[in-house]
Amino acid sequence: MELTASLKQHFGFEQFRQGQQQTIAQLLNGHSSLAIFPTGSGKSLCYQLTALHLPHLTLVVSPLLALIKDQVEFLRSKGIAAASIDSTLSTEAYQQTINAIKSGETKILMVSVERFKNERFRQFIDNVPISMLVVDEAHCISEWGHNFRPDYLKLPSYAKALNIPLVLLLTATATKQVKQDMANRFAINSEHIVQTGFYRPNLDLTILPCEEADKPQVLAQQIQQQQGDGIVYVTLQNTAEQVAQQLQQQGFNAAAYHAGLKDEVRQQIQHDFMQGTIGIVVATIAFGMGVDKSNIRFVIHYDMPKSIENFSQEIGRAGRDGQAANCITLANLQSLSTLENFVYGDTPSLQGIKAVIDDIRQTQQHQQWECQINSLSNSSNIRQLPLKTLLVQLELMQVISAKYSYFAEFKLKYLKPLPEILAHFNAERLAFLQAIF
Repeated sequence: MELTASLKQHFGFEQFRQGQQQTIAQLLNGHSSLAIFPTGSGKSLCYQLTALHLPHLTLVVSPLLALIKDQVEFLRSKGIAAASIDSTLSTEAYQQTINAIKSGETKILMVSVERFKNERFRQFIDNVPISMLVVDEAHCISEWGHNFRPDYLKLPSYAKALNIPLVLLLTATATKQVKQDMANRFAINSEHIVQTGFYRPNLDLTILPCEEADKPQVLAQQIQQQQGDGIVYVTLQNTAEQVAQQLQQQGFNAAAYHAGLKDEVRQQIQHDFMQGTIGIVVATIAFGMGVDKSNIRFVIHYDMPKSIENFSQEIGRAGRDGQAANCITLANLQSLSTLENFVYGDTPSLQGIKAVIDDIRQTQQHQQWECQINSLSNSSNIRQLPLKTLLVQLELMQVISAKYSYFAEFKLKYLKPLPEILAHFNAERLAFLQAIF
């Protein structure tokens, strides 16, 4: 009963949801665990409550800045000392955060996986006692997963290097293969995998056979029948733009969202959707992780989803408030050819892999090899994500090891006209600055 009392004291809940208590008890007994719960069923509580009962820091790796910000705000609202280290912190805020971690005041620290590439962070975290590593959206670890991120593959070696005794992996969707892959990478025993069912009785699933040419019209008809806000998923960025524009022309309050938009534009669209000032987001799979809006009444797949796991994750964003929600797929065989192109386009050829290895052999000097992802991607004809995966695999095979990153290109913007800036300097400095500009 001690855990239930702690749950009520810190979070105000009377009882645990399915799977939560088992996961927390396992962790507090020293067993690393993998928790697979459906979207919106309280995965985060598993590490939040556990962290309060552990002696040292809990380090949480999360794939999205928006997700990190939401979690930190929530924890602080509950009086729990949580912090994040990210690129938005001022020097002063960064120093305050570091000091609070060093003094043991901070219980939960949230970072993105990319933070581990930062030498200063690695040196700092190396000297901090850590009780538990939490990997949120852990399917990103598995190459078989639907949101695979190459840098996640390095997390098991980071955990070992930092002597972290306990690991918790959290995800909403995992096939048998992904589940086993994740557990193996962190040596999690099968009896410590906690999996609850995926069935959500409030979601109504419909597959509508629909010719490609009829899709815009069918989509508009379907949206007219819905009550409340929703997401329309598409495969390609330009489809997101086109469909959003068509909906706007028909009087719907819609916006496009995809990875090709600037960060600030994406953040604004997500914020407006959360606040209800935008009613429909037409999005690629770039949109969704970290969108914890409880009253999404419909999710429509304008194009076929990339996999059953993607489908499960995407429809899982509907009806988190427990009220009825509709999930509709506009299906035809033409969508399949687009998906096949994605699969084949992401598979590097042996020739491409050989080009990368030859580049390492031929351009390395004194056992050091420098590369720019963009130019290496072009010369090897391997897309950037598979290329990063290849480099991480070479790291895991101990062929290469990442040392440091630097900026190969700088851009600057004049805040005042150039003559006005130069007028402040004497002849010698003036000549120097003119040469630079």
